[in-house]
Amino acid sequence: MKKSQKILSGFSSLWQWIKNFFRYPAVVIDRILSSGIRSQLLLLAGFIVLVLLSFVIIEWITGSRLTIDGSRNIWFDVYYHFVDPGNQYVVEGRGNRLLVSIVSITGSVLMGGLLISIISNVIDRRVERAREGQISYKFKNHYVIIGFDKMAIGLIKQLFRQCRGDAKFNNVPYLFVIQTTNDVEMVRHELLSKLDAEIDRRTIILHGGRDSREDLEALRLPYCKEIFLLGEEGESDHDSINIECVTLVNRILREAKSPEPEPCSIEELEAMVSRAQAQCKRCNVLFEAQSTFAVFQRHDIETVFSLSKKSDDTWFEHLQERYKENKPQTELLSGLKQSYDRLKERVIDFLPFNFYETWAEKVLVRGKYNPREEGEKEIGYTPIDGEGITYESDRYVHLVVVGMTSMGVALAMKAAHIAHYPNFVRDNKLKTRITFIDLNADTEFDMLRGRYKSLFTQCDYRVVDTVDPSRSYACAGKGGGMTDIEFEFVKGAVESRPIQQLLEKWSEPDEPQLLTIAICFEVPQKSIATALYMPRTVYSKALSILVRQNISCSTIELVRKAHQYRKLRAFGMLDECYDVDDRTLVQARRINYIYNKITPEMTAPQSLEDSVAEHLWKNLTTVHRWSNVYNAHSIPTKWRSFGHLDPKQVWEDPALVELMAQVEHNRWVVERLIMGFRPTTVEEDEQIRSGVVKKKEVEQKHFAHTYLKPYDELDESVKDYDRMIMKYLWHI
Repeated sequence: MKKSQKILSGFSSLWQWIKNFFRYPAVVIDRILSSGIRSQLLLLAGFIVLVLLSFVIIEWITGSRLTIDGSRNIWFDVYYHFVDPGNQYVVEGRGNRLLVSIVSITGSVLMGGLLISIISNVIDRRVERAREGQISYKFKNHYVIIGFDKMAIGLIKQLFRQCRGDAKFNNVPYLFVIQTTNDVEMVRHELLSKLDAEIDRRTIILHGGRDSREDLEALRLPYCKEIFLLGEEGESDHDSINIECVTLVNRILREAKSPEPEPCSIEELEAMVSRAQAQCKRCNVLFEAQSTFAVFQRHDIETVFSLSKKSDDTWFEHLQERYKENKPQTELLSGLKQSYDRLKERVIDFLPFNFYETWAEKVLVRGKYNPREEGEKEIGYTPIDGEGITYESDRYVHLVVVGMTSMGVALAMKAAHIAHYPNFVRDNKLKTRITFIDLNADTEFDMLRGRYKSLFTQCDYRVVDTVDPSRSYACAGKGGGMTDIEFEFVKGAVESRPIQQLLEKWSEPDEPQLLTIAICFEVPQKSIATALYMPRTVYSKALSILVRQNISCSTIELVRKAHQYRKLRAFGMLDECYDVDDRTLVQARRINYIYNKITPEMTAPQSLEDSVAEHLWKNLTTVHRWSNVYNAHSIPTKWRSFGHLDPKQVWEDPALVELMAQVEHNRWVVERLIMGFRPTTVEEDEQIRSGVVKKKEVEQKHFAHTYLKPYDELDESVKDYDRMIMKYLWHI
């Protein structure tokens, strides 16, 4: 039935085309000539056949004889002369020669002129389309990079280095597929100037918009290995387009996902789980605005990318009945079912990241920057707590951020996440201080306070106006000893005398603070000038002076060869931001494993199974992932505070575990406040205690957490989880 309908539809279209041709021949022909190569060839072939038929009819009507080999065949007589005009001399008779000359000339024009012209045009247009990135191929096992900016080059280098030794990818002709709205020739030229020839040969660039489904389908997303959604450089609505693109990617992958047959055994269910894992594509999405990025950190918005959970699970009931006598098989079956239920809801593993957040982590957590260029040295960043702050220490961290830009705020918030030390437990006056210096510090603070309302409700802060001192004010005594971070906002130009005097005061030799200065102006030249003309005492007192650069670190690296400027460090370069090999994620997965698989009642150390940890990680929402990541970011700080101890030594020292647990709780409190949670009220605590409402319900609906209180006020069962994590810190 369907076949006959298609045939009827084809005849109907042909009849409509014929009618249009006779009504508007010029319009139809022009449309064909200006369309694709296929239409042009079909038009030429049709015209040649029509001409050949016309000559055959003329020969038959006139009784002409155009025979070449002696035996007359009207069709081949015309055809031979049409394709080969060199046979005219064998034809006899004036009328015959006139007809054969017309046939030969017509054949020369159509076969030697138009046909060759069209074939030449085919080649020219193919080359042109290839240069313009208009041709797509049957890609497979490739990395998709959607959008092109400075970050893409460093990303390609890392990915190539990562998979260079993998035999599976050595035979992939196009390993990297880039889609961009920029001029393809310009992008190709930039890649050639920055990448090795071997990488360039395996990179193909397509022209297209990431908000176009047709262009995205040309990337063959269901067959790719991983997706990196960067966006284009200098876009005003970058994040909005990226979100729209993720939605389209999700839709394409969802529609390409084939339905699974019902499994009849555990082996088939295991295969289904493996296929579901393979079909779930990692989708790394860059968000330029920290506010957009923060939304995905705080809320489970990515659940909109999930498939419907409704399904017929009768097959599972049959399998349960089949394996009910075998307890290990039943447990395995239940675990596989849970895994499959989670995996089948997702077609993308949504992984948002932010340029400023990534650089803050690189500087304050990892402490190094690798330019990845031959001949360039790695840049090491001194920790903001130096060699560490112990329980007995009287020192405290003081991070001074010059310029309340996005980079400056990101550094400050990262410091707030990790800068928690055991000496605060001994003396709650020894708080980490984060100071902002900006000409518009008061108004910028108002915006920051609106964004981190819960944090500034619980933390001490003060605003120092060096322009009009009467407008200075302070808000102290907050949080009830729950937070160990304080903020300071200094209004004024960094080159002004009052600010210079403050810098001199902070860098006095007898000051107990561990001073780090981060200059975060958007203009590199301004950052360099500010770094070079600070008070002389700053260069000897500060642990390091971080200088924001956009493209290259060469100027700072050259300047810091002078002894006075040896503590200058460049950061914030665009080319090498994203890190593919992120070992912090391994630690974050292990922390999540501890929370899920280990209980405080276990009195002996348990092994941490990375394969299980990775499986559990895939089932986490973005919000819970970030919570574990921030916990992992604090591990280097704890190492410096407590020392690289033997794991057995930690387990055998309850006092040490208790101190570490208090520090961990202080860190967790600030993390929750930054995420937007507030402490629960007395009434809410009573409702939770009496069972009127559930703790999770209060967290989700009111963004309030009952554990946001000083460590001493927590129940012992709650403290046990902090103790447990600290017992396993060196195992992690």
